[in-house]
Amino acid sequence: MSTNVIAPASTRAIGERLMMLALTAVAAVAALRGALFTRVEKIRARRDGGYTAVELILITAAVIVVVGIAVVAIKTAVTTKSGDVGKCITGADTTNNGGCN
Repeated sequence: MSTNVIAPASTRAIGERLMMLALTAVAAVAALRGALFTRVEKIRARRDGGYTAVELILITAAVIVVVGIAVVAIKTAVTTKSGDVGKCITGADTTNNGGCN
């Protein structure tokens, strides 16, 4: 009766296998990177890069809304402060500093 004994792999054989595995992984990553790069380039080439009329209208509308909100806020602040100054001038001859702070 004979017994098959599996000899342990040598350190060199294990190192060679690990090196081959690492090289295979690097090659796979390089291939994947190349494929993704090619796909991104195709997508970039397909689009024209310009805005459509609808996009321009939406951008313009957004800018108008933001500017309108800013104008209303500035108008409110100026109106409030000018009213305070008017009250201060009107009450300048009275006591309590004419109501001015």
